[in-house]
Amino acid sequence: ISKCVSSLNTILKRKHLMINNNELLLKKMTFKERVKFVFLCFFAIFVLSGSLVFFAKISGSTIRDVFEGADTVYYSWRDVFALLSLPVMGYFDVLVFLFLFFPLTLNLAKTWWKLANIIYAYIYIAFILAFPLSLYISFVPLADYHSCGQKGPFSGVYYVKEPKMCEQ
Repeated sequence: ISKCVSSLNTILKRKHLMINNNELLLKKMTFKERVKFVFLCFFAIFVLSGSLVFFAKISGSTIRDVFEGADTVYYSWRDVFALLSLPVMGYFDVLVFLFLFFPLTLNLAKTWWKLANIIYAYIYIAFILAFPLSLYISFVPLADYHSCGQKGPFSGVYYVKEPKMCEQ
């Protein structure tokens, strides 16, 4: 009986020493470290949200103008890449926001790792799709437009409906 009790105590001690799924992976932060972490998170949220709004406004309006047939369009092949990267920026924006309120636990880390694998697959698919979409936009909807000249391969081009508008 004493062997059973000692083995039971050993099992309970081992179980107590094992990492619980709700335990923190990181050490306890001091107040100064926590303040730095919160400011860093707010800065990351500010940058990610700002870039999300900026790219949605600029790239989205450019591609919308191309398909609506606006008189003047400033189009760059990078607009498709920027538009397809918006969900990835949103994912990381939400991730940083959740880091402010939820401690990093094993369950949360496993969940985010699974979601990160989905995001990485989306990044690969979006990168592969961006090339044909960019070529499609350059040749099909922009076929009705006239180019006002190109300054370089990495700069955008103004497209107009009437060639006279290039002089303005």
